[in-house]
Amino acid sequence: MNDTTTASATTASRTIDAGRWAISTVFLLNGVGIGLWAAHVPTVQARMGINTGMLSMVLLTIAAGALLAMPLMGGLTGRWGTRRMVLISGFAFALMLGVIMAVPSLPLLFAAAFLFGVSNGALDVAMNANASEVETARGLPTMSSFHGFFSLGGLFGAAIGGVMIGQGWGHGQGALGLAIACAIILALASPRVMGFAPHADGGSHFALPHGAAIGLGLLALLCFAVEGALVDWSALLMRERTGASEASAALGFSAFSIAMAACRFAGDRLIVRFGAVRVMVLGGLAMFAGLALATTSTHFALSACGFALIGLGAANVVPLLIGAGGRIPGMSPGAGVAAVATLGYGGLLLAPPVLGWVAMHSSVTMALGALSLSGLVIALNARILTRNR
Repeated sequence: MNDTTTASATTASRTIDAGRWAISTVFLLNGVGIGLWAAHVPTVQARMGINTGMLSMVLLTIAAGALLAMPLMGGLTGRWGTRRMVLISGFAFALMLGVIMAVPSLPLLFAAAFLFGVSNGALDVAMNANASEVETARGLPTMSSFHGFFSLGGLFGAAIGGVMIGQGWGHGQGALGLAIACAIILALASPRVMGFAPHADGGSHFALPHGAAIGLGLLALLCFAVEGALVDWSALLMRERTGASEASAALGFSAFSIAMAACRFAGDRLIVRFGAVRVMVLGGLAMFAGLALATTSTHFALSACGFALIGLGAANVVPLLIGAGGRIPGMSPGAGVAAVATLGYGGLLLAPPVLGWVAMHSSVTMALGALSLSGLVIALNARILTRNR
């Protein structure tokens, strides 16, 4: 290999590394925004004077906007490239992050909620599609670490939001300042976000699930269903099973979140060492065992360990499935990611109300115990990752 070839290879490697950290920054900022919003939900509800039912409609509006944007973004990334769509949707997300927590009336809140959902759903697809392309360019598993930055951002955003609310900045002032900061950081990172050639087949249609994407998407749906269920029901389960106080019961979901973030940063190395299929098998089994422990134990510490085990298991399942979606033959990365994400996101929407109905007719313990079977289904179908490579 001559000096020119070596220099070119070194330059290409540095470009890919810079692109990796740039898109990691985008994942981090998206997580910060979601965490900030989660911390402000009770404050927004109190400021608007709305009941739980109306708040549920606001949250459903966000989800509807995301579900509409995801398949559309799959086509747009194919037509215009993932880099352009990451930047457009990223700045739109930062804008709506500042708006949604400062609007003065309920109709404007619904409008802001829909646009917030659209921008978040669009960014979710665009950044995952770009991350899939970066992972392919590196030739090494990388997707888990990207999602680790999102999880870390969520923890940061929630913590920052709590401080803002405690300082009396919870009515939009603090959120606006953080949104501006996110936009500035995105602008600084934007030159290093890697651009890849658009795909000629993209952009002419919604990237609705079909073919290989359906199997990947259904497994993502099961994993997202577990995550969505824990958001809404973990604290109630701990109170029901262990008699924990409201403050202590919240630690169950914290154990899940921290374990998931930590395992995502270790996920890429685990995949290199043990292989994607084995990591997914072990992840599904850990989800099953964790839910079984959390739903059967009457001891607080054991129940919290169960939630942590769920986080360890679920950490790398969705990154593996989305990464596989970005490599489906005959589909652009954006279309494949959008198809898997659209089905998977349905799990976040469907799981809480379905489990609520089951719990109403039995108990929260029975509802979450039945959901533990999702982990077994994921483990048994792990070889789907290699079928369409």
